[in-house]
Amino acid sequence: MCWIFAYQWGRRDAHKILVHGLERLEYRGYDSAGLLVWDAKWNFKLVRAVGKVSHLADKVKKEISDDQNFSIWIAHTRWATHGGITEKNTHPHHDQNRHFYLVHNGIIENYHKLKQDLIAKWYIFYGQTDSEVVANLLEDNWTGNFMETVEKVLGMIRWAYALLIVSTYAPNEIIAVKIWSPLLFAYNGKDEYFFSSDKQALSGYADKLIYLDDGDIVHLKWNEYEIKSNGIPTQKKIEDMDIQTLESSKGEYKHFMLKEIFEQANIIRRIFKWRVDFNKNFLNAEAFHGMQDEQFKKIVFVWCGTSYNAWCMWTYRMENLAGIDASCEISSEYEYKNIKVSDDTLYVFISQSGETADSIEVLKLIKEKWGHTFGIVNVVGSTISRLTDYGLFTRCGAEIWVASTKAFTAQITCILLLALYLWKKRGLGKAKYDKVMIELSKVPVMIEDILADTVNIRKIAESISEYKNFFFLGRQYQLPIARESSLKLKEITYLHSESYPSWELKHWPLALIDTSIPSVLFVPNDLMFEKNISSIQEIKAREGRVITISDKEIHNADANIQVPSTIDEIYPFLTAIVGQLLAYHVADILEKDIDKPRNLAKSVTVK
Repeated sequence: MCWIFAYQWGRRDAHKILVHGLERLEYRGYDSAGLLVWDAKWNFKLVRAVGKVSHLADKVKKEISDDQNFSIWIAHTRWATHGGITEKNTHPHHDQNRHFYLVHNGIIENYHKLKQDLIAKWYIFYGQTDSEVVANLLEDNWTGNFMETVEKVLGMIRWAYALLIVSTYAPNEIIAVKIWSPLLFAYNGKDEYFFSSDKQALSGYADKLIYLDDGDIVHLKWNEYEIKSNGIPTQKKIEDMDIQTLESSKGEYKHFMLKEIFEQANIIRRIFKWRVDFNKNFLNAEAFHGMQDEQFKKIVFVWCGTSYNAWCMWTYRMENLAGIDASCEISSEYEYKNIKVSDDTLYVFISQSGETADSIEVLKLIKEKWGHTFGIVNVVGSTISRLTDYGLFTRCGAEIWVASTKAFTAQITCILLLALYLWKKRGLGKAKYDKVMIELSKVPVMIEDILADTVNIRKIAESISEYKNFFFLGRQYQLPIARESSLKLKEITYLHSESYPSWELKHWPLALIDTSIPSVLFVPNDLMFEKNISSIQEIKAREGRVITISDKEIHNADANIQVPSTIDEIYPFLTAIVGQLLAYHVADILEKDIDKPRNLAKSVTVK
């Protein structure tokens, strides 16, 4: 969604730092960008641009020279929620008298009523955003004290926001506020201070980091700062930056998506390191040591988007492998259910960023009822990682392209480790457990075998790129992979695609089958193989085109993509890779903007 980056004090060419910070946040998804620079003599520049950060950078070069010494800089990438994609709606925003400027991540739910009240007082608005309302509220409620005014206005607005605010009434000061939306505060030994929605943008600039919690307000004045928590001065833990410089080069790859698909074998190896001893078939993750005394009888997986598809697969595995009742809930809907928390239930939250707003809201509800929580996230220090009782980091590094590939694979790997831990803890089926562990150890090599020769996948992608509609079909463990592959195709090609259990074709999807809709079937040699063959025959009887993904040769398929043979529980690692590659090559053939698909955000930090 929207992302914030800010810098105070230091170098003359600081506008370059701001633009670079925004460029590092591009992978999160956005549709416009802007920045405000300010000096001690009240001189300022407000620059905004629709489109990519590069468009903003071009305007900055024309309007700001390297020798201009500005002391305060705030910047923002916007993902439109209120109002169209226009320069007027692009952040930073200001009040009608230009006394307050701010950038905002989140949604002010009661903005319409507040706006009508301000209009009744003859306030004039230039755009349609909820953020502009906050700027005018600050002007309307000015008390003569910057912090006092901000705190007064915060009591008027509802729901989610991360705000950075500057004012002509208080030059050389910034006030930062966090409620729900992510915001970090960082600095280095050169008296340079930074705010960011994501610590990736801080790499190479700051060496000390403070994670802000909901209700925190930072007042930065010159080279001193004070932090309040819910109105009370507080001392926050200061941490060393533990991240290396962001690897943002595509290298030899045409797109970040392709690069990240090819990284997956080594990511799985990283997940295994120190956590799995394949010589002894032993799990050694620290998270599991803390759970030794717990006796869980039920697992509830709480997800959004791609993470939801991963959890759906693992409800099967938790029930089949660990013998534990499992259910999967979409977080945006789950919070409106009457959630009954019990001591024998483990609530598992998964998020690539660890900042997904819908999931965080459910997590807080569960915590309020003293429920047991487990997080699977990629970002150390993220909100979900800090709020959950136990957890595993996916160790997949920065995922630059907006739609997810390696994060999905890393997630299903971590979930399998959790299932195996609970399986062994409950003393179920040692022979089967050992077999799964043996096959799991082979996954990185099997993935590399698939990636070593993708010519056939490219040829099949060329042959189906002319179609406008698709079915993706699978059963049991392969159904979530079919859903995820269908999602990938939709995200980056903008083509229409639907996914179903293959046996459900006869209940209505067969009505749509003809020569114009190809069906992609995930049919490895698993428990459902023979039943899937019957589904293929149903499609062929209606002259439908069939592309299969299997370790066996499917004679009546129009085309087949081969994967290595393994066991039922391991096939999804392999078929998921093929689904990603097929979507990628179709999008590449259609010349789509693969790394930044339209209207998508990497991390959904608003509801």
